[in-house]
Amino acid sequence: MGNEFKKIQLRSIILFASLILGITLYIIVLLTGRSNIFMQENAASLVSASNRQMELNIDSYLSKVEKASALLFSDSTSYTYDPSDDSVDDYTKLQIANQINNNITDLSLLDNYADFAVIYSNDQVIGSLSKATKSTYVNGGMYKAFSEILDEGNNSDAWVFGLNGDTAHIYYFERYNSYAIILISFYSRELKGVFQIPEQLDGMEVSLVNNDNRILYSNKDEKIGSNLPESTISLLNNLRNGSVMTNTLLITSDECSNGWRVVCTVPASLIIQDNTRFMEVTIIVILAFVAVILIFGVVVTKRMNVTANHYVDSLEDEAQHDRMTGLYNREEFHLIADAFIKEKPAGKTMSFSIFDMDHFKSINDQHGHLEGDEVLRRFSKLLSDTFGSEFILGRLGGDEFGVFGCIDILDETRAITELKKYIAALRNSFDKSLAKDYSVDSLSFCSGTAIVHKSDLNFTDVFNRADTLLYLGKRNGKSQDHFDDKGSENP
Repeated sequence: MGNEFKKIQLRSIILFASLILGITLYIIVLLTGRSNIFMQENAASLVSASNRQMELNIDSYLSKVEKASALLFSDSTSYTYDPSDDSVDDYTKLQIANQINNNITDLSLLDNYADFAVIYSNDQVIGSLSKATKSTYVNGGMYKAFSEILDEGNNSDAWVFGLNGDTAHIYYFERYNSYAIILISFYSRELKGVFQIPEQLDGMEVSLVNNDNRILYSNKDEKIGSNLPESTISLLNNLRNGSVMTNTLLITSDECSNGWRVVCTVPASLIIQDNTRFMEVTIIVILAFVAVILIFGVVVTKRMNVTANHYVDSLEDEAQHDRMTGLYNREEFHLIADAFIKEKPAGKTMSFSIFDMDHFKSINDQHGHLEGDEVLRRFSKLLSDTFGSEFILGRLGGDEFGVFGCIDILDETRAITELKKYIAALRNSFDKSLAKDYSVDSLSFCSGTAIVHKSDLNFTDVFNRADTLLYLGKRNGKSQDHFDDKGSENP
């Protein structure tokens, strides 16, 4: 009887262990499968957000180049200068040419342009040309060649890649009148800082492609200058903005303002690799420790839920904040500010200040990019310490930061006075720390502050006003603060 009971107990234990093992394996496989789907969906959101940020960074970079071109001819004398005009004496021509050249030098101080010059119809060049450009047009014909490029597209400006087989530069041309064309170019490798890949997707491939699907920049250097793979083109199927997911790939595309696209490709195996490893280890542990599989399964399931929730929070935080400084990124900052402007809270004055450091490029050039990153972090800390939690702080890209305020002052004149105190306090802290530590680099900052008026329907209008005020300080000698003087118009 005792032996029979022991046999029954043994069979019961084996049956129970087998049942627990089967149920646990089924639960693990089911949870892993669902978690794979969950992670793929959230990875798609992360990649899309990252892709969108890179597209905004590209737009900002290209807009900066176009703005430099637009600012070159800020006065009518330079704009109407024609070297072939015999009615103007040589001395006057020389003076105007020197003024244009000085303007080019001023606009190039903060940017690493390979070419920045004005090409006239008689092939006279004012500005700086790279060796590559000079060697290509050593026998002249530069104006004619660039004019044909603009005429071909029937536009006043054009972005060009692969000019005369050159895949190291990206060119921008703009025609200002019938006898002058502005040329600006930069090395495609300069875009490396624009493309920041989240740590969770370290194996993602990022490409910037033109309308011919030619790769202008890629984090895979060997692919620059080649065409986007036919398989990728086929899957996108003329999709300009959006994502496509297959069993093996996740592909996202975002269109830039000039028609170029940021295309990201992520292998599905990269997205679910952590889950795959987890399932393999779990099955081995289950087979080795059947006696404790139930407890182990419960612990693992709880940990998976905690891990999944933590991963979701991490994805949301990555999508909203700049990883280097912890401030809001450009996209999230714009969304929050836009929401405030559309809500128009009563009894308050809203404002937007944009900050940009002067001579920051010399920090990277002289001390390295790690030192430059530390300067950005220290400046963001100064902003946080000065403006506190009452203001919304964001890093808009590069060394450009934004502060959006909604203060309990209805009168705009008083509001501007209050904002000037904040900015004066920031400048005082800056002078005692960063400016002192990098005095040899003449590190400083400029700011532009715009008040939100009743006529402002969105953040873009306010941003553009503040940006114009910022660059007024840039042009007038650095380390300046300019404020909106539109008038006292309460929202």
